[in-house]
Amino acid sequence: METLLRLSRLPRREPKTFEGFDFSRIQGRDAAALGKLPSLADLYAHRNVAFVGPGGIGKTHLAQAYGRECCMRGLKTYYIKATELRDRFQKAVQRGNTSRVVSSLVKPSCLIVDEVGRCVYDRPCTDLFFDVVDRRYEKEGPNAMVLTSNIAPSGWDEFFTGDDTLLCALDRLFDKASVFVMRGPSYRGRELDTYSVEAVPQAVKVRGIQPEGM
Repeated sequence: METLLRLSRLPRREPKTFEGFDFSRIQGRDAAALGKLPSLADLYAHRNVAFVGPGGIGKTHLAQAYGRECCMRGLKTYYIKATELRDRFQKAVQRGNTSRVVSSLVKPSCLIVDEVGRCVYDRPCTDLFFDVVDRRYEKEGPNAMVLTSNIAPSGWDEFFTGDDTLLCALDRLFDKASVFVMRGPSYRGRELDTYSVEAVPQAVKVRGIQPEGM
């Protein structure tokens, strides 16, 4: 398990787990579906998973927790941000090793792409992204892509470059998928301490004179 976690690129200093997520904050008629994520039922059913919503609501936490649960069950996982994936594709094109890079992204049972929509993929990178999607679509065994985004999937085509035929490949991402549209206030800063301070002018400190209002 330790080897799987190390190779997954999931954060290890402050790991995100399902146990560490406050599911009580999630309400609504479909809230129960979110609570079933730890079962990895989607992965075993070859269903992709997407978490969509504003920043700070827990999308990345859930995606990383999903990947960690996969590792706990002996399933290879790989976590990468969309910007990092674009950069990796660009380098692969320059170095002529696109086949190796694509294969490395097809192998994991769970491939997590975080923050889709944070950057635009040019045509070569778009081709490679959908090559990964297509090959994973045909992959046997437990298999899922887990994606997060601040933008609804209907708007993702703006971040990929290609003709209508190519962009229709987006449909394969959601041909079999569970999309969780999350709404609510940001969860960040819940343990934030805020202090109001004022800098003392250097001349005042030297003379030992208290500034006005102190």
